[in-house]
Amino acid sequence: MNQKLDLQDLWSNPSERVIFLFKSIHKIYRNQMCEKSRQYGFTGPQIGLIYGLHKNPFSTLNELSDYLGLSKSTVSGIVDRLVGQGVIIREIPENNRRIVRLSLSPEFEKNNVLKELMNKYFADILKEASEEDIEKIISGLEILYTLINKNDKHS
Repeated sequence: MNQKLDLQDLWSNPSERVIFLFKSIHKIYRNQMCEKSRQYGFTGPQIGLIYGLHKNPFSTLNELSDYLGLSKSTVSGIVDRLVGQGVIIREIPENNRRIVRLSLSPEFEKNNVLKELMNKYFADILKEASEEDIEKIISGLEILYTLINKNDKHS
């Protein structure tokens, strides 16, 4: 079967179409962010971890592992490298000496261009969309988020 027929079959099933589009968009975004992050000396997983800590400061290794969908040992290796580069700091809370909280270093936060890079990436893409299209994109994503979140057993 040729690729065109496979895609036509795919489009007849709405759930498969959503999955295909979602995965395709995610893959393109991830690849482009990885490419851009290399300009700053970071790998894709490092960028994901940095972004995760930016959104959820003082996370534990387990929390970051869940957030990234990577094994704890993999995340631990990424953290070790980023600690060595001065990007992340480890903190042991006084009230619970058994856990380690991770956060972005103040120096990195101050000089961080990665958040700007991610925001600029989408801003540049959305420049080509009409206001109506932007509202449709946001509305569609909000609907999808609500449906997924409603079925999330962890929320």
